[in-house]
Amino acid sequence: MSQEIPETIDFTPTWGEWANMFRRFAETGETRAVRELRADLAKAMAAAQALHEIRSTLTEEQAKTVSQTIAAELTKQGF
Repeated sequence: MSQEIPETIDFTPTWGEWANMFRRFAETGETRAVRELRADLAKAMAAAQALHEIRSTLTEEQAKTVSQTIAAELTKQGF
């Protein structure tokens, strides 16, 4: 059985990993980096609100996936 070797590796951080970077920049006074990431923070918070708005409409399986993902991302952030 042959396996394809990907041409690229996705190093895109998850939102929880991204939050850790943002927090570290904020805690260490890296205001320039924080300013540059404002749009990403806005998108993350908008996505969180959108999920909040539709959560009651999710199937049981979808709600389970959401809960597991939230727990995993919070764990990455030390909670």
